[in-house]
Amino acid sequence: MEINLIINDNSSHDIKADNNLLIRDLKFSVLFDVLSGGDSELYKICSQVLLNPSTKSTEILKRQAVLKDAIAHTEQFQSIYRSALGAVQKVKEYEDAAKHQYNYVIPVPKKILTQVETAFTILEYLGEIKNSVSQINNPESEMLSSFCHWFTSKYTKDYIDEVRNILQSLTVLKKTDAITIGAHIGKGLKLTDMTLHRILTNEALPQEKKGLLSFGHKSENVDEIKIDNITIENEVREMIDVGLTWVLKAVSDFNYSVKYLLEQLKFQFGFYCGGLNLQKYLSERRISICFPEFADTCNCLSVSTLSDLFLVIKDGLAVTNSLSYRDKSNWIITGVNQGGKTTFLRSIGIAQFLAQSGYFVAAEQYKCNLYQGIFTHFPEEEDTAIKHGLLEQELLKLSDIITCITPGSLLLLNETFATTTDYDAAYLAEELLAGIRDSNITCIYVTHNYEFSYRLYRENRTEDVFLRADRADDGTRSFRLIEGEPRKTGHALDLYREVMGSEVC
Repeated sequence: MEINLIINDNSSHDIKADNNLLIRDLKFSVLFDVLSGGDSELYKICSQVLLNPSTKSTEILKRQAVLKDAIAHTEQFQSIYRSALGAVQKVKEYEDAAKHQYNYVIPVPKKILTQVETAFTILEYLGEIKNSVSQINNPESEMLSSFCHWFTSKYTKDYIDEVRNILQSLTVLKKTDAITIGAHIGKGLKLTDMTLHRILTNEALPQEKKGLLSFGHKSENVDEIKIDNITIENEVREMIDVGLTWVLKAVSDFNYSVKYLLEQLKFQFGFYCGGLNLQKYLSERRISICFPEFADTCNCLSVSTLSDLFLVIKDGLAVTNSLSYRDKSNWIITGVNQGGKTTFLRSIGIAQFLAQSGYFVAAEQYKCNLYQGIFTHFPEEEDTAIKHGLLEQELLKLSDIITCITPGSLLLLNETFATTTDYDAAYLAEELLAGIRDSNITCIYVTHNYEFSYRLYRENRTEDVFLRADRADDGTRSFRLIEGEPRKTGHALDLYREVMGSEVC
């Protein structure tokens, strides 16, 4: 059975942004560190899901419901993840150890014993998981409730005890390969419709039954083939090997199916354990969180006390922003140097990825659209190989984005075209924004280019909104955004006085 605690039925995986750039631009590595809590497997799990955001609200809301259950049953979720992880790692150890010796030269009974040892380990972890699942009482989410019912019904104590007894009987192969198998004999003395009855040591076999093979039809009457003619001994040995190989396949199939189950449990419960790590981290620092809401149609962004998680993790706190707009597709953000523009842009990017992954966001309230793709374009460092100048690098990166981006996507631009003159930058930015408008793409654009932003402001388009980094008359920065028209100066002199300790001559 497929475990559906995350489900992924969207087609957004064809819309691929450059994950390395997303991680760099939005400073995701520090967030992944918190989500993983130092666990390398959790790091891979959380980053994989987060960087492949869902585009379906029904799917995301189901994940939110499971995460709420996880918060209510933290110990059980973490225990299930640890047990599944431990089982998968242990099985891998067995498989790696067997790779060098697992070949046709190894007798089949020894191969069976290797699989039995693996199965015993799997069964032990399966019992631990079953106990943890049984302790999840009255889950609210439909997906978790269905999973708990299925798991506890299938992996009952009787089932686990029965499998353990079968495995225990197979350990007798350390002493003998005498087995009792129910079967029919097909053409060419081939065994068909086999059923394992029992395995006995040579000492336990009745004296008159000791021989190369004892088998029976699917009745209680066990017949025996007496081997008197050495010429057919090889044929009988082949029949024995067929029986043992059938046992080997049965145990191997059990291990394979349960290993697949454990890998699903590791991944899916690991994803929610990442959310639990983040929730604990933010709770300890008194950072507000909420589960996002999703707008049906219009371009909507409504946030209250949104924090930039990068600064929260880096500095322990962050200035928050609150705003609410509908039917806006182009956001132009201007204002003072080091006034919080990039911080806000990054906070939106991080929050949107968290929201579309099914996690909560660092805000008291967050309502947004679901985007088909999320792309970033932040300043580049100089090409150390000197193959391209900064402007050419920007254009090449934009070309890559344009190739991948689709209608309904979100594009975060940070100081795009700042590598050329204001005149050229304004022209290029206008051309870019015109194409974005025509393509039904939402754009949040941080820029210092007054010529571009003011010209756009005067056009007074209903789909545009203009925000500005706040600054008091004495030069103090609040690091919050306010609505307002662009201004000519970025107030760089404020920073000059702060750093140099003097006025400009």
